Amino acid sequence: MPSTLETLSDEILMIILQYSGNVYNIFRTFSGLNKRLNNILIDRRLHLFTDFLCMHHDDTNLDYYYNSALFHDISRQLLSLTKIKNDQVLRQCFKSLVFFHIKEQANRLKCEFQLNMKQFQSIRLLLTNDETRNIDEELKNSLNKFKKCPKSIKDIEKITSLVLKQGARLEYDDSESREFNLTKTINELLLSKLNSIEYCTRSLINSLVQMFKSLIISNMNLLKDHDWFYYDSYGIHFFLCYSIYQINNINSHKTINSINMQCYQVILDLFLFTIQCLKHLFNDEIWAKIYLFDIFNMINLTNIVTNYEIFIEANQIAILNIVLNEYSLEDKILFDEDFNDTFQQILDNLIENNRIHILLCIYHSNERIRNLFQKFWNNQKYVNIMTRNRTTRQFFHALLNDHLLRAWLTSTDLLFILLEKKECKLVKKLLKLSPSLIHRCDNDGNDPLLYICLNVHGCRQNIVEFLIEMGCDLQRRNSLGQNLIDALRLEKNRKLLKRLFERKMIQIDDVSGEITTTLINQLH
Repeated sequence: MPSTLETLSDEILMIILQYSGNVYNIFRTFSGLNKRLNNILIDRRLHLFTDFLCMHHDDTNLDYYYNSALFHDISRQLLSLTKIKNDQVLRQCFKSLVFFHIKEQANRLKCEFQLNMKQFQSIRLLLTNDETRNIDEELKNSLNKFKKCPKSIKDIEKITSLVLKQGARLEYDDSESREFNLTKTINELLLSKLNSIEYCTRSLINSLVQMFKSLIISNMNLLKDHDWFYYDSYGIHFFLCYSIYQINNINSHKTINSINMQCYQVILDLFLFTIQCLKHLFNDEIWAKIYLFDIFNMINLTNIVTNYEIFIEANQIAILNIVLNEYSLEDKILFDEDFNDTFQQILDNLIENNRIHILLCIYHSNERIRNLFQKFWNNQKYVNIMTRNRTTRQFFHALLNDHLLRAWLTSTDLLFILLEKKECKLVKKLLKLSPSLIHRCDNDGNDPLLYICLNVHGCRQNIVEFLIEMGCDLQRRNSLGQNLIDALRLEKNRKLLKRLFERKMIQIDDVSGEITTTLINQLH
């Protein structure tokens, strides 16, 4: 007989599922149980995909998203999901959703910026001098009143309208005594709410962000406004990066366990919008360098304890990828001392903190970034870090699984460093993934087998046997004329030689003196 659950309609099951936890946990719990549940989970009436992306049900982009090739592909993957392997596949599917969402959001904001800028400039050109002075004064007075009075959507929308519909412009004054500071205002009214349980309506938050955007449109020099953080002052780009990558407001020092996701979403929106503004303002790569510095300095410090871990981490990677793709790294910037020092630190921190996805994002971004990556990579130091414990070893294995990164790593001295540390499992993995490395030689002409016999002490039997099985040249001589026989006759290798004989791994021909793996002889 069918269970009670199976007798319920799809609509009733959808209601039950909505009360079963966050979106990822719902999929993790129910996907792969049976075909019917899989179909219900991807049903757009349940809107789990867009719920995961924190999109509202009346968002005008929903149809476009659900009709996209990516959504169809993810739906197909989830329909065929089995319980055994669902966690890994689920994580990748949901990260793909976020990457798609951020890319689309960036494209929409680019169009929004261009449209609003064109509209603002067109309106302002038609104003007389008196009209310009009057409308600018009205905007200034409205902002002064806005600072002193309780914030209402009506007042916020009035300020937005003054800019976008009437062409008002807020003059920029870089003095400390100026009445309005955009960065301080954004910190006070928006970023301070990121970890707050205080309720803010979606319409209020969205109206605030639209107001900030319109003010930036009116005068992009407002992006130069600074606010204080400890003993230094920073621009708005710093505080937006801080919120996105630290998931914290500047006044909080607590472990992250409470996040206002509506606030986080609009912070992402404002961040992407400022990118478009800075591209327009500078028309070169200076803005990207500024953003990369901010991101690199914060990207390892996040300690996320939240139901939105996958969503937030994927957003961080997507944002970094956008900035990296914009940053082509001209030679004058590539060899900038500050940037090089920062890049060295970020590599060290990424390895120390096992941030595999961020590391690969950086390496895959573009060729010049890869050149910089390779310049500062230190095999000896990073192998020591990545072989400390089980967790770091998993990180190491993940790096080797990446085809592009492995292709470069195999061109370095990585194999010989692993041999020196007698990292048998990692040596085996590397050689199985790249068998041609079996013939690689070090600076003294030693192949892997000669190297481990001549330069490494202690128990090496398993690695030596594996290298023989992989097809190392048993007759090779190094630059000093030494071959495997010479190496095995060293005092430190007597036990190793005995074990290889006992296991019939090698034989030595008495006449020719050559080592084989098939003839049976003895050696003094």
